[in-house]
Amino acid sequence: MEESTTFEEQTKPQGLKILCVLTFIYSGMVGVCALLGMLLAKPMFAWLNDNYELFTSNPKITEQQLQQIQKFMEMGSGKFIIGCGIYLLIIGLSFFGALQMWQNKYKGFIMYIIANVCFLVSNIMAPNFFMAGLDLLFIVLYYMQSKALKK
Repeated sequence: MEESTTFEEQTKPQGLKILCVLTFIYSGMVGVCALLGMLLAKPMFAWLNDNYELFTSNPKITEQQLQQIQKFMEMGSGKFIIGCGIYLLIIGLSFFGALQMWQNKYKGFIMYIIANVCFLVSNIMAPNFFMAGLDLLFIVLYYMQSKALKK
């Protein structure tokens, strides 16, 4: 028995469906990680403080890695929790934008662009050019599909 599809489902481009599903999967995974980072920040920083001497005595850990661990520990759990919260809000905006685009609403494209331009700038400043390239790719792909959205 075949289910009949509505007119909206018939007019939604396949490319837009694929992009939205990929965004839902990525946003869900990253959102869970950011939420876990917020919830487990204090125990993680306590564990790092307790085991810092083990890191310094381990010959397999380079000086650069020790400096990165030390910088991370100096940040403290409060700033880490705030950073994870901000990241969670931006990824939520990206997810909500994709959800709106799934419903053929152009305002979802605007929300998605705002969130992912933040990620793009952050990745360029990091410098994490691979993720910046992915951000730019998805922005361009969504732009190409935005013509099918209702304004």
